[in-house]
Amino acid sequence: MKKITIAATALALVASVISVAPAQAADVAAAKARYGDACATTNATASNKGADGSDLICGVETGGTHKGKKIWKYIKFPTIKSLDILMAGGVGGGYDQFGRTIGAALKSEGILTGEPTYRNMSGAGGSTGLASFLNNNSNESGKALVTGFAMIGGVQSVKATVRTSQTVAAARMMAEYEVVVVPASSTIKDMKGLFAAIKKGPKTFPFAGGNLGGIDHYTVAKLYNSQKIATKDLNYLVYSGGAQTAASLLSGTAKAGIAGWGEFASFVEAGKLRVIGISSPTAVAGIPAKTFTSQGFKVTTANWRGIQLPAGTPAAAQELVQRALDVVRASKYWNDYRAEWKWADNFLATDAYGKFIDSEEAAIKKLYTDLGL
Repeated sequence: MKKITIAATALALVASVISVAPAQAADVAAAKARYGDACATTNATASNKGADGSDLICGVETGGTHKGKKIWKYIKFPTIKSLDILMAGGVGGGYDQFGRTIGAALKSEGILTGEPTYRNMSGAGGSTGLASFLNNNSNESGKALVTGFAMIGGVQSVKATVRTSQTVAAARMMAEYEVVVVPASSTIKDMKGLFAAIKKGPKTFPFAGGNLGGIDHYTVAKLYNSQKIATKDLNYLVYSGGAQTAASLLSGTAKAGIAGWGEFASFVEAGKLRVIGISSPTAVAGIPAKTFTSQGFKVTTANWRGIQLPAGTPAAAQELVQRALDVVRASKYWNDYRAEWKWADNFLATDAYGKFIDSEEAAIKKLYTDLGL
């Protein structure tokens, strides 16, 4: 009986070990492969599935998050010697946050062998930084520019002659939704309360956000249009980063503000600001806000950010950065941060990303002309 008891105990222990072992990711067929996906047959090829249009192969990865794992991977793990990232916005803003996260992820993953460096250059809807990048960094290796909806809309709104499409597209990395906030002491509790207050005097209601023509400005304009309030009556206060927008709210200069969740999260969690709405089509876990649509406002918007390279960048250098950013996309560092800040994965590279930028520039130009922005 004693032997049976011991055997049963041992069997139960083995069973408990088996039950808590992490499940292995299911193998992904070559036709649907992305870098980092599990694969079945060593040396199998997933044709043209790399971010740069190259082939992925099934094998054991030699670096990064997936080191030692059998995955769809690049023939050679990408490495970059140095990278200087220009962010056309203020410290603490969305571009700054994104750019520094990209640099840190490249370093953490073992892709970037040197230390990343960063530059902030705000002004004129992002066109100041974009113009500097075009004029001073063309044909240079080891340089990158953060771009996104805000830059494309911003340069259009200030009628700048420079365009994001004049740079070389690397990859679109993420999207985030806009949140509207008010000071915690405000009597405004939701979007209906906000617009009831605005309608009493649109021209005297200060609404703070990022650069003119950016996603913040665009989203507020769409909200005003949805309520049949003329956008020319929008009293929009421009700030270069979320920290400055929050300071404006806390000082009483502005009565409402808008930005991505990541820019306001610490202020909301500290009890200084209250979120009253989010631009997502459905509620987002971890963000204490009802959607605009659930509150009767038929408005949904999403910001996006990506990485550009200098004009004149050779194709081989462009492809290396695209592979590197694809490895970042699948990395633990990036995905932990993305989950923390509620960023959606909307990765896009190759020629498709360049065409996306062209279409964004055309669509935003038409929209802002229609809105009189």
